[in-house]
Amino acid sequence: MQKRVLICEFHQESDTFNPIVYGTESFASRRYARGRDAYEICKKLPCAYHGMIDAVEKEGGEVIPSISLYGGSGGRVADETMELFQKGVKETLDACGKVDAVCASLHGAMCSESVDDACGEILSFLRDLVGKNIPIAASFDLHANVTDRMLGEADLLCGYQSYPHVDFYETGYRAASLCMRLLRGEPTYLASVDVPLLAPPAGYTSLEEPFRGVIGRGKQLVADGALLDFTVFNVQPWLDVEKIRSNVIAVADTEEAAKRYAGEIAEAFFEARDGYLPDLKSIDEIIDLAESEQTKKPVILADAADSPNGGAVGDSVAVALRMLERGSKITMGMFVVDPEAAEQAFRVGVGGEATFEVGGKFTPGMPGPLRATGRVRSLHDGCFRQEGPAGKGFANDCGKTAVVSFGGIDMMICEKPGASGDPQILRHFGIEPKLYDLVVVKANTSFKVAYAPFAGVICAADTPGAGASNLHQLNWTKLPRGLYPFDLPSGYQLAPARVWKRR
Repeated sequence: MQKRVLICEFHQESDTFNPIVYGTESFASRRYARGRDAYEICKKLPCAYHGMIDAVEKEGGEVIPSISLYGGSGGRVADETMELFQKGVKETLDACGKVDAVCASLHGAMCSESVDDACGEILSFLRDLVGKNIPIAASFDLHANVTDRMLGEADLLCGYQSYPHVDFYETGYRAASLCMRLLRGEPTYLASVDVPLLAPPAGYTSLEEPFRGVIGRGKQLVADGALLDFTVFNVQPWLDVEKIRSNVIAVADTEEAAKRYAGEIAEAFFEARDGYLPDLKSIDEIIDLAESEQTKKPVILADAADSPNGGAVGDSVAVALRMLERGSKITMGMFVVDPEAAEQAFRVGVGGEATFEVGGKFTPGMPGPLRATGRVRSLHDGCFRQEGPAGKGFANDCGKTAVVSFGGIDMMICEKPGASGDPQILRHFGIEPKLYDLVVVKANTSFKVAYAPFAGVICAADTPGAGASNLHQLNWTKLPRGLYPFDLPSGYQLAPARVWKRR
């Protein structure tokens, strides 16, 4: 008999240090669709939902498409949007009747206004809806905060195996393929190991050691047939919640193999922890480099602390303020989120000059705003497509967008951020990164693949913001004890792997 699999999506990465609530309108600007519309839209995209569709249909299953809410990174998700998702899934089930399995595309590090573990809440909702004997598989981001609640409610969790993330489709396909395996009655065991580690994403990538080696070991085990699947969840750290940790998951056809290899990969991941911390430079040190005639240009200042890709607002002008304070004569390109300043630029018009107050208006403790006379160079609708390789071709809408020049600083000012690590967020609006002495890129690691071919020097900056790479500068109120790089006990040993599902 043909198996019926419901597919749904609720994907957003939260940063609890970002004070702006992430509402339904923010999802709608990226992807909000229901039923057959969700199916048709996602089938055209290299996304997890698409991968799930293909895996189910390849196995002869029937896809029951439900709601797709796909957002970016930002503050906590509005409670009403949580309710919207739950209503959408319930309406699908009410209309179609019984299903044999559920596949959910989630992020794993989503918080709502009232719930810290929003993805755990969603998985509990799905479990209550379909019952304890229906398999549930979920695809997650590599930066998920995997909790016991998630592991207890879902049968399978699969995360991205790349950072920068380029395997959205593949991860959805993996999750749904394993789900179909469960429906065939084949033995499938999931084991996990908690790793008390927070690492700023600016400090590592799956393209470079030591993280590359950890991911590579897992892939080799799968290629050799020792494992069915694995994920190293290197949790995104900007969650001020009571339960947070990294995690390693291994899936195998025997309990012994799942436990053995989850433990082996987790040990390798944990032992390399010092290699995940970025070498941070001060803003002044990086400006000094850019001002030097001996430095190849452009110098890229990675302002990860204000990266919208990581959940920050994008409203920092800390680097521009320091440039003006120093009276620096070099040229610099950057963007900033400031709807009021963007609106003012539209009133002034192209070629007009005015005194602007830009940036520093949302993130608590952020320096600013920048007060200076600027000339409006151009005005735009804010729409552009990414050049990639991560998310190549994805559409973005920054709302009303203006390019304003403050002496040698060309600043793209927009209502909302989009693909902040992609060169097109500057290039599309006339700020060609290759032509500047200094370029501020508000991203962690994903930008490096696109920028490396023409960058003179790339520097990770110790800057303020909701996504600070210097984790010690954040105002923690709920952070649990015993985490690296804070107060991990000397000689700490990882606990043995736990097996969660026996099917």
